[in-house]
Amino acid sequence: MKNYFKKHYPLLLSFWTPFFIMLGYFIYRGFYPFGTSSVLTVDLGQQYVDFFAYFRHTILHAPTDFFYSFSKALGGQMLGEYAYYLLSPFNLIFLLFPGKYLTAGCLVVLLLKYGCAGYTFGRLLNKNLKINGLLVPTLATSYTLMGWLIANQLNMLWLDAPIFLPLIISALYKLLSTKKSTGYVLFLAAMIFINYYMAYMICLFLALFFIWYQTEYFSNKKQLLKQTWLFASRSLLAIGVASALLIPTLYSLTTSKGQYTETNLSFKFEYLPFKMLSKFVIGAFNFDQMPEGYPNLFIGSLALFGFILYFLNRQIKRHSKIAAGLISLFLAISMCFEPLDLLWHGMQFPVWYPYRFSFVVSFWMIFLAAIALKKSDLALKNWQTLIILGLVSATLVYVYLDRKDLDYISNPTLLFTALFNVLVLLLLTLKKSEVHRLLTPFTLYLVVCLELLANTAYSLNNISYLTQEEFETPSTALTTDATTLSQLDTSFYRTAQLYARTKDDGLAQNLNTGSYFSSALEKSIPDFYGQIGQPDGDNYVGYYNGTLISDSLLNVKYLLQAKQTSELTSGQSDTALKAVSFRPDVSLYQLQTQTNKTRIYQNPYAVGLGYAANKALKNVKVLYNQPLTYQTNWLNAATGSAASTKYFYASNFNEVVFENTGKQVNLTGSYFKKTDLSKDAQIIFKFTPTTNDSYYLTLGSNLSGDYATWYNGTSEYSLYDTFRHTVVLNPATSEKGQEQIITVKFKKNTLWLDSFVLYRMDNKLVEQKLKQLQKSSWKITFYNSRKLTGTINITKKNQIFATTIPYSKGWHATVDGKSVKTYKIQDTFIGFNIGKGKHTVTLTFTPPGLWLGCIISLISLGITLLLYLQQRKRQK
Repeated sequence: MKNYFKKHYPLLLSFWTPFFIMLGYFIYRGFYPFGTSSVLTVDLGQQYVDFFAYFRHTILHAPTDFFYSFSKALGGQMLGEYAYYLLSPFNLIFLLFPGKYLTAGCLVVLLLKYGCAGYTFGRLLNKNLKINGLLVPTLATSYTLMGWLIANQLNMLWLDAPIFLPLIISALYKLLSTKKSTGYVLFLAAMIFINYYMAYMICLFLALFFIWYQTEYFSNKKQLLKQTWLFASRSLLAIGVASALLIPTLYSLTTSKGQYTETNLSFKFEYLPFKMLSKFVIGAFNFDQMPEGYPNLFIGSLALFGFILYFLNRQIKRHSKIAAGLISLFLAISMCFEPLDLLWHGMQFPVWYPYRFSFVVSFWMIFLAAIALKKSDLALKNWQTLIILGLVSATLVYVYLDRKDLDYISNPTLLFTALFNVLVLLLLTLKKSEVHRLLTPFTLYLVVCLELLANTAYSLNNISYLTQEEFETPSTALTTDATTLSQLDTSFYRTAQLYARTKDDGLAQNLNTGSYFSSALEKSIPDFYGQIGQPDGDNYVGYYNGTLISDSLLNVKYLLQAKQTSELTSGQSDTALKAVSFRPDVSLYQLQTQTNKTRIYQNPYAVGLGYAANKALKNVKVLYNQPLTYQTNWLNAATGSAASTKYFYASNFNEVVFENTGKQVNLTGSYFKKTDLSKDAQIIFKFTPTTNDSYYLTLGSNLSGDYATWYNGTSEYSLYDTFRHTVVLNPATSEKGQEQIITVKFKKNTLWLDSFVLYRMDNKLVEQKLKQLQKSSWKITFYNSRKLTGTINITKKNQIFATTIPYSKGWHATVDGKSVKTYKIQDTFIGFNIGKGKHTVTLTFTPPGLWLGCIISLISLGITLLLYLQQRKRQK
């Protein structure tokens, strides 16, 4: 053991030093299981943790969900989601952490990723740069706890990139020096497989690194050509090995994220480049830096000084310095010049978390620092010390003078930065007696660890986190509801949420809730939601504002409603669930069962996943910002009713009270302004239903939570208040003769009542039409995520088979065993022609490009194996 530790302690410390530093911080913050807080924040709490729960369910219970899931909004292919979110080998650890313990799993995975990043970088320093001793874990810890990784620890899916980058660079060294290609091909292929997005950035960086390598180790043109061929061919081979996943993912991107690719370039600097110098200060990060900020570049004093020293060290060849300088300049410009920034992000501006590629910049700086510190033997000459001191002092003075525009900079963090800078400079400048030579590496190791811990604490203390209870309470309630429903009904159906934790609750709980949040959401889905009056965005949808028509046509068979606080026992009242929708029209549905905190209602009018529809449905046009008109057109076309058939009738308010704003006779489309800008303004709308029908209110996008707060009576309206198209609210159902009061409070000095109309729905006529469709619905007899089989009775010649399954080329339909051609209806769903009579209909999903990708992967793996065998033969 003693000999093993003596030989391997640099790599052991490279793993355990960042591991224990972060473990200490997590314990200090009281993250679960060490306290009542959790590591969940922003996207980790709102998105990723639900994907991890879905991963557990897929692996343990439903393998077909790997390819497709109906929990992805209305349904969608999942290979693209796996390729971006879920293929890290570390995710297997989540299999050990069910339910509420998933937060503890996140903490364990984070610690292991920190440790492994330190180990792989330490291995690169030790194996390829021949660095030994404490300098290895010192720089490995600088790499692991760099500003990018600390700022992005909540983006756990990206953290495999800094782990694999040193492995790929090390394998590249081996490829170019010994022609052994297996390691390079497999490590690069693994990175592409784990996360193609971060792998893309690594591939761009590899091209830059290869240029530097050739200047550093150039011998002759013949060798240059051979190594260029090796680098290009083996890189393409790695892409080929990953094609089984990459090609289906590329198809997925063409229908989702790829449709938002930026084509108009602005040749401009995004900010003053000197601003990024502030990111070398301790704690230069806060919440405001997440949506839009500067690149995270903190690497600690030693690594920063080492990077500068690389260009001052006379032992390093001039042409290597020139190449490194040009690459460094290119990377610096990439972090502020818009076209290059777009290039690194796949020609799409990041939604939050800007300059995601800056981890390769930090890697590059620490890598060059390692070379310089090794050659200088941790000793600076006086003139080098003066230059570094001058540059650092100028930087700190600039940041100090500009601190008013940098809200993440404080006097204490500037003071700590200066203190650590001075300490490190002193240690590097002291004359090296034998005692100093022994103590300096250890002292530097301690100082660097303290500096990185200070940066970690100052950076992460600026972020708020979910408590364990905030995660556990709604998750437990949803799990209970999901279990209850699975025992209650084994047929295929969708479920609407009137309470929620996140938009990915359905994914986490295996419930088809219709809501979803993901970077790879197919564009047609938010487009459709924008037409039916539901909240939508480029990467999310929320099914919260359903009507009897949309619920039934989309086969929303059950609604989950949270009990009000007043209904809970005293011990439960402090953990009430968050309502996301106010739906009095649940009174039209049947109360099926209830739990301690929720009620489950059944919709007796749910049509089914597929139904016989009139051919007119093929001609329904796209219609934004008129959701009730679109729903009318949908129901009329499906049932073959006359286009003039109406279900919604505009209703007037009985009284409108204007407070601190001018009166208007016509409300819809009116523009209001505060009379006294120093006081609050509001408008109170009153109406008394004349029937027990459902009443619906439409709100345009200018009435979202950014502009107004809505109240139902004295309570704030439960609604998802971020939407970009007109949405539908349901203020009253079965409340004939009871006065309803709706209040809107201004959030700004003006308010535009965009698309503001109150409607009454003819419930009886709607129910009659829905029952008509139910008679010819698809009776599913078998289903999983990839295959559905059932029978249907087509009673009329002019009918088609219509579904609410989102259209994809991956779906293949058969009628009575014979393949039929599918087409897109409503610009969203699958439809196909079908003859009159009783039929057995089967739909099967295979990810487009899967078989082609598998063939390319097998060929590429075969070539890799042949190259390996050839290399072994040559060695023998």
